[in-house]
Amino acid sequence: MAYVDAEQPPSLAARVRRLLLYCLVLLVILGMGGVAVAVKKAIDEHHDRIALRGLNGKPSPIALAVGSESLVIPANLIRFPADRRGGLVTAVDLLLLWPSLDGFSQERAKEFRDASAQAPLIYVTITEAETPLDSTARLHDLYQRHFDGPEFPGPGNLAGQYMAPQSPYRGEIVYFQPRVSEPYVVRCLAEETEDIPATCIREVNIGHGLTMMYRFNRTWLGDWATMDDRLRRLVGQFHRTE
Repeated sequence: MAYVDAEQPPSLAARVRRLLLYCLVLLVILGMGGVAVAVKKAIDEHHDRIALRGLNGKPSPIALAVGSESLVIPANLIRFPADRRGGLVTAVDLLLLWPSLDGFSQERAKEFRDASAQAPLIYVTITEAETPLDSTARLHDLYQRHFDGPEFPGPGNLAGQYMAPQSPYRGEIVYFQPRVSEPYVVRCLAEETEDIPATCIREVNIGHGLTMMYRFNRTWLGDWATMDDRLRRLVGQFHRTE
């Protein structure tokens, strides 16, 4: 009787079958990934078409009420069709080009559909203030307790602090003006990927019980002072005085 070593290596045929199976699984995974990317791209393009549908670049005044505050906003600044009907809304979203702060126009439609990491777009949401703590107030009352590591220099003479990995803000950096009583404060993603740019978010209480939240690519963070001032001025012009 022939003795078969139980520890002998698998035969060449077995190795080939295993390699073919591995390749098949890899192709399926890659195929699924490709489908997922294609589906995401289609969804994003669909959302863009919905968001920009009906815009012709005309700044027709749209009267809205966010909570108890009356606003008049040019139609070509308003991102979603439902908000362009006016009336009472819980929030209104704007889409602006940086640095001009222009609204949509047919001539610049391609820029508004730019999904790249360097897209010169600012997304603004105006809503009722749910808390008196805007980004500036949160620096000392909330963010500081989650700082991780030493302070480091950021763009535009801001200071940066990584957030602790066990905190609700893991994977983020908080940038702020050091040694200022009412500092500029913004949260940004620490890293960017092909799908997710390094986005920054800032909330500002703009009076009258409203909050302006705006987000932009970290590429433009060096322009923070000009951006913040110009957005405050722009939104201040929307308040209807009767």
